Amino acid sequence: MNPGQPSPIQTADWPERDLVRVQDSVIHGTGAFAKGALARGTRIIEYKGQRCRKADLLAAAERGERKLTYVLNVDDEFAIDGALEGNEARFLNHSCAPNCEVLIFGGVPYLYALEDIAAGAELTFDYQLQSPNGHRLSAALCRELYPCHCGARTCRRTLVALPVRRTKTPLGGQTPPFQPQP
Repeated sequence: MNPGQPSPIQTADWPERDLVRVQDSVIHGTGAFAKGALARGTRIIEYKGQRCRKADLLAAAERGERKLTYVLNVDDEFAIDGALEGNEARFLNHSCAPNCEVLIFGGVPYLYALEDIAAGAELTFDYQLQSPNGHRLSAALCRELYPCHCGARTCRRTLVALPVRRTKTPLGGQTPPFQPQP
């Protein structure tokens, strides 16, 4: 390392912090809750588990050998299965108005606070489920197969992600500059 250069951040070396407790949830079954107040931007916990190829997970599920209950997508090829070697992060429930988000660094997913979170609050993130085979399901089927019970004012009544809206190309055929969606 050169003098005057900042040292690279090694997220794998960061110690785990004891910020989460697991208990019964009004949203669904068991949930994860903040042990103390958490400031917006706080890295709360790594989503741990066995790293698996998504194709292998889906094949095992189709054979009836596996349930995909605690699976978190990392990229197009891999997912983390929290049911195998996982931690408390697997108990974060879905919410359509989440207080946490998943950020992935070097293939390692972490949950971060999207807002200030009060002590005792349930920790949630938007699962944004996708169809494993790429087929789009109807809104009614999404609500039937993957119902949401988060109770948020903006609840979409399903764990499935809303379809991405495409913007039309303006006259003249030029594509407008990228603009992030809220």
